Amino acid sequence: MRIFTVQANLRDEHLERFVTASIANASASVTTEPGCRRFDIFRDDADAARVGFNEIYDDARATDAHENSTHFATWLSATEGMLDQLVWAKCRNLFTAGTASRTGTADPSSTGGIGVYQARLSLRADDADSFIASVTEQARSAVANEQALLRFDINQNIDVPTEVWLYKVHADPEAGRAHATAPYTAAHLDRFGEYYSAGSPGPISGRNIWPPDAGW
Repeated sequence: MRIFTVQANLRDEHLERFVTASIANASASVTTEPGCRRFDIFRDDADAARVGFNEIYDDARATDAHENSTHFATWLSATEGMLDQLVWAKCRNLFTAGTASRTGTADPSSTGGIGVYQARLSLRADDADSFIASVTEQARSAVANEQALLRFDINQNIDVPTEVWLYKVHADPEAGRAHATAPYTAAHLDRFGEYYSAGSPGPISGRNIWPPDAGW
């Protein structure tokens, strides 16, 4: 499995057009690329001009197919000049799990009900293994205790092994806030909290843009 993780800071006047172009790219990816499993788009609640992607592919061949696709080229052209900052990585997955599904919600077009958290963490080399072990234990505890957990993914930059991306998705924002105060979260932060408050860009914490809520 290969993952593209993306955080984009936009110029405010381009936000609506960027989101429209990105949804078109995401929709084409999951419907026309056999190796594309998911393409999630979300925004930060505190800063709507911060938008994130989490894209999941079968393997390196599938990511190459996406990068060479017509719809990706169209997205690049449509969004040229819209970004103040773009941070992205091609990752391998170290852990993924979830305990819930929103598939089958009453309104198939509704969006914004899912709570999403994405963080890029740059670790010191001597902390990398122990951090990964600690956050994996946190993830396993979350899976065991949180009925509203849709995903908890731990991804590692293929080219920079000390860079870890976390992707947490809950069925609603309230469940995400409960996760943030859970004892296993506190235990992990007690050891490695410095990494969550350092570095730029900071985490994105907000709502889903695409797919709609029923797509979970």
